[in-house]
Amino acid sequence: MKPEKQELIHDLLGDESRRETTLLAATTILRRRRRWRAASRIFALLALVSASVLLVETDRQRPTLAVVSATKTKSSAPTPAQSLTDDQLLSLFPNTPVGLATLPNGKKLLIFPRPGDEAKFMTRL
Repeated sequence: MKPEKQELIHDLLGDESRRETTLLAATTILRRRRRWRAASRIFALLALVSASVLLVETDRQRPTLAVVSATKTKSSAPTPAQSLTDDQLLSLFPNTPVGLATLPNGKKLLIFPRPGDEAKFMTRL
C-alpha cells in the first residue's frame, strides 16, 4: 500500500482505541451481511422446492371433468328398480353372440364367447 494511503488510514483511525472500535463495528456489519445472504439463499431454495412440490401435487390431484346430465322427475318418491326378463336382457346386445346360463344356486350369468366383448359391454362396480 502506498504511504499516502497508510497515512490517511492512520489519520482516520487515530489512536488504538478508536481503531479497535471501528474494526469491531465493521466486523459486525460484515457478519450481518453474510448471514443475510445465507438466509436469503436458503429462503429462495425453500421457495423453489415448495413451488415444485405444489405443482406436482396439483397435477396429481387435478380432477377429471365429467359431464353429468340429470332430468328432474315430477314425482318425489324414488321408483323401484325393475327386473328384466331373459329376452329383454339378451336383446340389449344386438349383433353380438351372448349366452345366458343359470347356475345351480339360481343366479344367472351372461356369457360372451368372443374375447373383448365382455370388457366392451360390462363395467364392474
